[in-house]
Amino acid sequence: MFFLHFLFNEPSGSTKFKEAEALLIQRKQTIKEGKQPEIKKIANHSFKELAGIYLSWVNGRQKSAKIKGYIINQLLTTYGNLPLRRFTTAIVEQIQTDLINRGLKNSSGNKVLNIFKHIFTKAVEWDMVESETLKRIRKVKLLRDISKRLRYLSKEECQTLINACEPLDFYGRRGGS
Repeated sequence: MFFLHFLFNEPSGSTKFKEAEALLIQRKQTIKEGKQPEIKKIANHSFKELAGIYLSWVNGRQKSAKIKGYIINQLLTTYGNLPLRRFTTAIVEQIQTDLINRGLKNSSGNKVLNIFKHIFTKAVEWDMVESETLKRIRKVKLLRDISKRLRYLSKEECQTLINACEPLDFYGRRGGS
């Protein structure tokens, strides 16, 4: 992300130098014309504020709203008063470590991390935090999950699979009738 440091400190919203340079030229031109450029200021919100807005948004939209509410309420006890800008990669990795130390499986820890990443994605969309904070949170990698589920087909799924197969001939080759 490039920042414009001419008369103000403003993110360009792009990772491309040419686009940032074009925005800087546009800002300089606006100032020459005697107009004040509009700079988007983002207030310093806490995790508690974000969690409240997120939970009201997620209710009725997603089937997992109840589970997300439970997980977010657990996170609120520790991180509720922390400003969103203060979340770092180290803090999120500490959340992962705490989950492992509590004896949760990697898949459960990954679920919490994915919810956390989604909350901050929505926070950026809702202009509650800068995208740099989201980038720091996204640097945290998911834990390796070795527990795979064994799933059996239902009777209807078995019949659908059999109907989709080609018939075999007497010797077990495809295409026979």
